[in-house]
Amino acid sequence: MRVLKRRFVFRAGVVVLILIFLWAMAIGPEPPARIVISPGELVRAVTIQRESLIDLYLIEHVDPNGRDAQGRTPLLIATSQQDWKTARRLVDAGALVDVADKNGFTPLMAATMHGNLAMFQLLLARSANLHAEARCADGRDLLGFALDGANPEIIKTVEERLPQMRQWTSSTRRAFTRTLQAGDREQIRLLLGKHTTPPAPEGKSTPFLAYSIAANNSSLFATLLSCGADPNTALPSRCDKDFLALLPESLRSYQY
Repeated sequence: MRVLKRRFVFRAGVVVLILIFLWAMAIGPEPPARIVISPGELVRAVTIQRESLIDLYLIEHVDPNGRDAQGRTPLLIATSQQDWKTARRLVDAGALVDVADKNGFTPLMAATMHGNLAMFQLLLARSANLHAEARCADGRDLLGFALDGANPEIIKTVEERLPQMRQWTSSTRRAFTRTLQAGDREQIRLLLGKHTTPPAPEGKSTPFLAYSIAANNSSLFATLLSCGADPNTALPSRCDKDFLALLPESLRSYQY
């Protein structure tokens, strides 16, 4: 009997404790509401480089694709500031790498401009809508930024990603002049193959091949031909003055 009585008391005590717990939950204060962090807060934290806040916001899975007044995402801000650690974390958190600001400037352009090969390769691998020929509002493009960054691997990769173009741009002319000076025949062939018109010096209309003949530069002439330059390229209707100055007097009057 004593055993049964003890069991009854124990069970009754357990029931009472459960009832007390449920009553306390019913009358107790509600748990605090979860604070919602806006994407703009992450933008500001990256802008001022507050690593502790960035850590918190990424742990809370804040959208990494917010924008500031200039249309810059946290990823674009981080790459522009050369904060490569934060940029990598943002990419891992789902930041879109192709989003440009209001001027058309992208994270890939920023990494390219600073010559950071590792970040350039990471962003390129994550790019879903790359247009290597696209220009910013100020006329600069990805190849121009690559030439400014002076990383040979980045320059080569950008040149390979260029589409077929009819006209030479300021940046492709710069790149071509650079490859001629370096004697890089592989890159000369690559750039020639990307255009349907013959290359000419910056600001000129007369092709390099014609200049090589007029200047009696057999080395340049042979290089251009071996790399695919068309020997039947016609001269423009009005040739450049400096080109005409290279010609013998008897040929200058032949110009139309």
